[in-house]
Amino acid sequence: MKQGHRVKMRGLVVAWGICLWLSGTGLQAWSQLHLPEGLVTRYQGTVPPASNGQSQQPFRVGPAPGHHVMPPSVREPIGPGQIYQSSVNGVPSAPPAVPPMYALRNAETPNYLPLPGGYSHQESLPTPEFYGDGYIPPGYPLEANTPDLPSQQIPPQAWTDGTPQQRMGIDYEYCEYCGEAGYTWTVLPKDLLWQSYLGGPREPRLAQSIVNLKGTGWLWELEAGGRAGLLRYGSAPGQQLEGWQLDIWGGAFPRLNMKHETELDAVDFKVGVPITYMRGPFQFKLEWYHISAHVGDEFLLRPENAGFNRLDYLRDSIVLGAGYFPTPDWRLYGEVDYAYNTNGGAAPWHFQVGVDYSPCCVTPLLRPQPFFAVNGHFREEVNYSGGINVVAGMQWRGTETNHLFRTGLHYYAGQSLQYSFLGDYEEFLGWGMWLDF
Repeated sequence: MKQGHRVKMRGLVVAWGICLWLSGTGLQAWSQLHLPEGLVTRYQGTVPPASNGQSQQPFRVGPAPGHHVMPPSVREPIGPGQIYQSSVNGVPSAPPAVPPMYALRNAETPNYLPLPGGYSHQESLPTPEFYGDGYIPPGYPLEANTPDLPSQQIPPQAWTDGTPQQRMGIDYEYCEYCGEAGYTWTVLPKDLLWQSYLGGPREPRLAQSIVNLKGTGWLWELEAGGRAGLLRYGSAPGQQLEGWQLDIWGGAFPRLNMKHETELDAVDFKVGVPITYMRGPFQFKLEWYHISAHVGDEFLLRPENAGFNRLDYLRDSIVLGAGYFPTPDWRLYGEVDYAYNTNGGAAPWHFQVGVDYSPCCVTPLLRPQPFFAVNGHFREEVNYSGGINVVAGMQWRGTETNHLFRTGLHYYAGQSLQYSFLGDYEEFLGWGMWLDF
């Protein structure tokens, strides 16, 4: 029995040793797989002394008073799963061991999404977290508080909105331009350098609004169209948006009368080919477009519309437009529209101005973001009176694309949005949904 007991004890000791060895090997492999390359950890309290007995200065991320960042020459990463070396007087010292409370959890590689205004958006799904005082993912800026240390710019893909970089108190920075030396040709680019006006009532998108028009009743205003890129000479796919791009767009804008079983009152058709340019927060376009207006047969057959003067409204125009993003969430724009071919009461000059507010961050399903947009369109054929269109509500921005879905209030006051009813004044209020590409 005693011999058997000794054998059992020896077996337990060997098994326990094997478990400890496997645990240590597994933890080391786990850290190699999950810690980002060049990860920097920072410490609370006093940093352990260097090998020569001199004290070291603590270091951390961001604008922290009294803390310093090691010079680039001694900030070389040792490898995955390890920290940066610190030094005293240029002599590297042995890095202190990572405290147990700095265990990394739920680390994943960030996705970089292009945004309007020459910015890039970094989304971390989820954000790497530490049980401790912080971290620095690769590519994040380090702020130097000593005069001999060069300050570092925020790299293009590190500009974020609503991410840990903002919570650290780091100011926004425009992306550095890649310059024409880095330009390349892209066929059928998925991103646009010029987006539809969020407050524009006649833009190429998918949209519907149920509105109550004074003196008429309930109407169903529709927008059925889209916008796509054909060719870009500029930034490569996945980089910040910059360069020249040729697009094409088109749309139909029917009005259905709900009082008369959704019969078609009128519909306008538009098609355009813009050449757009974007650099940093500025964007420009030179565009040709055609628009024609048509009255519905059901509208003409109603007894109350007998003798209606049908207009063959038509415009072929050249447009010069400009936009500016003071921040990625705000856009100011304006355009001048000159028609070289007109008919049916159309006049040559149109002008359009507006402002869009649309948060650029990706939107969780249950946490939509507010949006607001106002657009003014002024037309020579109605003595430059035009109309004002206002939309406001909540929005969702896609995770894989920059598509934008919005829903909210829709208000318009001014000359009729349907050019077949040129000269009629309209004012309506309702609820709409819009999908922008």
